[in-house]
Amino acid sequence: MRYRSQLVGILWHWHRRLGIFAAVFVVVLAASGIVLNHSAGLGLDRSFVDWPWLSKAYGDNSADLPAFNLGERWLSRAANGRIYLDDHEVASCNGKLVGALRADQLFYAGCAEQLLLITAAGELVESISASTGLPVPLEAIGRINNQVAVKTGGGWWLADLDRLDFSERAPVGEVVIRELFPDQLPDAIRDNIPAQEQWLTWERLLLDLHSGRLLGTGGVVFVDGVGVLLGSLAMSGTAM
Repeated sequence: MRYRSQLVGILWHWHRRLGIFAAVFVVVLAASGIVLNHSAGLGLDRSFVDWPWLSKAYGDNSADLPAFNLGERWLSRAANGRIYLDDHEVASCNGKLVGALRADQLFYAGCAEQLLLITAAGELVESISASTGLPVPLEAIGRINNQVAVKTGGGWWLADLDRLDFSERAPVGEVVIRELFPDQLPDAIRDNIPAQEQWLTWERLLLDLHSGRLLGTGGVVFVDGVGVLLGSLAMSGTAM
């Protein structure tokens, strides 16, 4: 009898403490579950979370538009898949924008499947693709001794744009390759070009909160732990 009393005392001691700890998460799980049951009626599947920091926490960097600083001008690829010179729409860009440069009074935009030649006024002069001899996919574009060069297959090739010839390989280790790297597009320009489509709904956020996926693998394991804890509380309560 004494042993039984001691056991009940120990169970009661831990049952209270673990119950208080679990109560917070039970309320969160219950509340999110109830709201999710009515998500369609509440329009949560059509309402988007406009928190850029949360999108980045999900691993999404789509809001960071690829952009290149060409002196006082900016060349970027917007969310609609089109190239913009500053905030002026120029042309479609097939594939990721991998490089840009300015030479001979023209701007060059290197897309994965295209090389675009653009005037300072934002007019498209020419679009060179695989059908006109461009080696694809492009990995970067640059300048070698004032000549345009493209990088593909891990190597650099000189671009003869008059003959649309890209067969001459750049001398390895004998030349300096001038290449621009992506930069942060100024907000004044970003606000005037199409933004990335929204995708994170409140329903998705609540589902991830309810399952623990909001915090990644660790969050899922934690919610599993809370489940085990609730089962333990049920067993200890029954035993008492």
